[in-house]
Amino acid sequence: MREKGVKARILTVKVPVSEVGLLNALLDGAGRIALARTRGRGEGLVDLIASPDRFAELISVLEGMKKHIRGLEIIGESDEEDLNF
Repeated sequence: MREKGVKARILTVKVPVSEVGLLNALLDGAGRIALARTRGRGEGLVDLIASPDRFAELISVLEGMKKHIRGLEIIGESDEEDLNF
């Protein structure tokens, strides 16, 4: 039997810890284009997990969010191996 994996792309962003909740709310309001997962308590690193067909849209939405979330920085795409699920 062939093992099926979840196909997703992961984008890591840095955001002030106090703004993580706002980031989640804005993602929800944007049609839940990605799921957010914080890496470590108090670090401000957030992994955004999106389907490949919505990845470009996610980046576009994040660029718009920079107006509302001061200090939002797109770090770059991460591999699943970099995460600690």
